[in-house]
Amino acid sequence: MKPKNISNFSKKTILILSDLLIISFSIVAAYSLRLEKIYSFWDVDLRVYLIFYIIFFLVFYFLNIYQILLRFFDNFSIRKIINGIFIFQLVLILINFLVYNDIYFPRSVSFIAPILIGILVILHRIVLNYLINTKKKNDYSINNILIYGVNENTVSLLKSLRQFSTYGEVKGFIDINDNYKRRELNGIKIFKKNEIDKIIKNLKISEIIIGNSSISQKKTKKIFEKYENTNLRIRNINETENYVKNFMGKFLEPKINFHDIINRPKIYVDKKILRKKINKKNILVTGGGGSIGSALCFEILKHEPKKLFILDSSEINLFNFLNKVKNNQNYVKNRVKLVLGDCSDLGFLSNYFKHETLDEIYHAAAYKHVGFGEENPYSMIKNNVIGTNNLVNYAILKKIKNFIFISSDKAVNPKSILGYTKKLGEIIINNANIQNKKNKINFTTVRFGNVIGSSGSVIPLFLKQISQQSALTVTHKKVKRYFMSTSEAVQLVINSSYFNQSGNKIFALDMGTQIRIFDIAKRIIRLSGYTIKDEKNKKGDINIKLIGLKKGEKISEEISLGQNLKKTEHPKIFICEEEINKNSDINIKINNLRKILDSKNIKLINLVNFLKNSI
Repeated sequence: MKPKNISNFSKKTILILSDLLIISFSIVAAYSLRLEKIYSFWDVDLRVYLIFYIIFFLVFYFLNIYQILLRFFDNFSIRKIINGIFIFQLVLILINFLVYNDIYFPRSVSFIAPILIGILVILHRIVLNYLINTKKKNDYSINNILIYGVNENTVSLLKSLRQFSTYGEVKGFIDINDNYKRRELNGIKIFKKNEIDKIIKNLKISEIIIGNSSISQKKTKKIFEKYENTNLRIRNINETENYVKNFMGKFLEPKINFHDIINRPKIYVDKKILRKKINKKNILVTGGGGSIGSALCFEILKHEPKKLFILDSSEINLFNFLNKVKNNQNYVKNRVKLVLGDCSDLGFLSNYFKHETLDEIYHAAAYKHVGFGEENPYSMIKNNVIGTNNLVNYAILKKIKNFIFISSDKAVNPKSILGYTKKLGEIIINNANIQNKKNKINFTTVRFGNVIGSSGSVIPLFLKQISQQSALTVTHKKVKRYFMSTSEAVQLVINSSYFNQSGNKIFALDMGTQIRIFDIAKRIIRLSGYTIKDEKNKKGDINIKLIGLKKGEKISEEISLGQNLKKTEHPKIFICEEEINKNSDINIKINNLRKILDSKNIKLINLVNFLKNSI
């Protein structure tokens, strides 16, 4: 059985009783030293004991010495006790003059006994486990700090903060469990959590530091939300391994959780389904060195495929992937094949995989940045359209069982080159399914929105801007997007393909409600421990700069035309039942597109118009 914790009252009682014994012993020792003979307890007038007890405990009570946490006993605590003993001694000398004629109380005892008491009281508290560290208390600071939580980490944090007098002064601790009522820690008062609003106001707190690992993400989020509209800096460092090193190196570095930003619960997938889909199969992932592709590869490796071919046209992407995968516990050298090549080159695909058998292709290779596509339509169209068409033709040629195409919410009512290329990719796949039903290839298209952590994603950009303390750039105040974590996206992609047992299906992932980018920018500033600089708060830390919509960018995105969504076995995966353009002459159009791309006198306006008219 676990031993019961001793209550604060019991601890104080034990301490007071111990001090009673120390005082009694010191009085007897002082008499023995002064009169040069051994005194016993009963040889001293009991009224002397009474005088000592009353004065000692009154002084210690008014100086809050019994509120000091012995667990963190330090130099500041020792100085406080010495001050108390000094006051105690002065009062004793005064009393001695008043009662000298009535009580046998040598004046020298008023000097000797307090010194002995002071030494023994301090030594007693050292024995009861204290930690001494000499740190200067800040003389002046305009940044008043409140530390949320009381443990070893927050004590280390306090000591680190005292080294940086220019940064701020800790004004108090908040005890989240109310274990330390009316106590002090290294000279800093500990307050109950229900007093936090009063403390912030009375002590003019400008920063709250959350430094207790026992505080759940849910509670942490509530703290951020509670003070969302104030000018308080809130820093969450409860997951930092080395507080002192962290503060010395970077002052305070926040730990930002993806679900704190998007404000929705994590999406879970049945791991048994993923394993059933992947285990002992030969799988090709195109764009496998990219952000989505590499995450897909790592997820696939968890479920032990027979072979995983990772195709990418970027040598550095494959090199970086290899360095990461070598440290992965699921990595088996003979199981992973890195392939440097272009998926839009049908000849290359046919030659490389001539003697290989593939069960599934995950087509993640694509140029996917709206801005680059508008400025470089040639490259995006060739890669996203011709590459997809060639890969589909290769899948048909090799009679591969499953072809999974990673599409985008931008394919719905497209307005950008990226959106048009993704939509055309969906049409290519749909028509391939219609024209090759005898091959029994399952074509699966999966649409989803912005993936956190993918290259070019807005959130890593915001975090970089915050690290540089520069303005966060947002295109438009009303722009909103769907968001999903990388791990969620790739797991749902695999899960979606499992649900498609025949033909062609388009799956859309439920990513919750769309979130305004402007709101995400504000939330990230606050989660990073800074305040927003705007018209209402001109002394804030970081401002948000509106730079205008980019060419091809929409205010909001869609995952399906209208409400044509059908439920599946997974609550976050839906089948889009929208009508897809059954373009019978799509092959002719693709060949014509190929000719335009190969033309020496290519006109981009003609290329873009042809692309739009093909949908």
